[in-house]
Amino acid sequence: MKIAVLDPASGIAGDMFLGALVDVGLDKAWLERLPSALGLSGVDVRITDVQRSQVHCVKVDFEIPPQPHGRAVSEIHRLIDAVKIPKKVARSAHEAFEAIAAIESAIHGVAPDELHLHEVGAVDAILDIVGSIWGVEMLGIERIYNTKVALGDGTVKTAHGVL
Repeated sequence: MKIAVLDPASGIAGDMFLGALVDVGLDKAWLERLPSALGLSGVDVRITDVQRSQVHCVKVDFEIPPQPHGRAVSEIHRLIDAVKIPKKVARSAHEAFEAIAAIESAIHGVAPDELHLHEVGAVDAILDIVGSIWGVEMLGIERIYNTKVALGDGTVKTAHGVL
């Protein structure tokens, strides 16, 4: 059984996870074709080897043309259903966005079908989530374990203001 063990000291972003997958063997050319496979035109993918704190890693950047800010969850489901991806990947992607929608719905007090996802509905997040699920599948990883993430505090500027 292939497993992955993540040790993201203070967290991990989708592009960081994709970079880690490339670092352990995910095909760079496949990742470069991912936007077009998902019907997301005009998106360029840049994959580079970098050093962070004297540690080698792979950095993935998506260069995305101007887009509407976020999407309804139903739009994301239609996008997933409209492209040819493995059924298991599509099912997991739907489940991931449903889980996100349930949490966002509870936070904002809005029914999931009325919810408009801002950062999480953006093209970058769609590429991160679907790409990560598909990449894990392509590498044959059956289980993922994660060490504890160190928690702290701070602020982030979002469409909802500073959180």
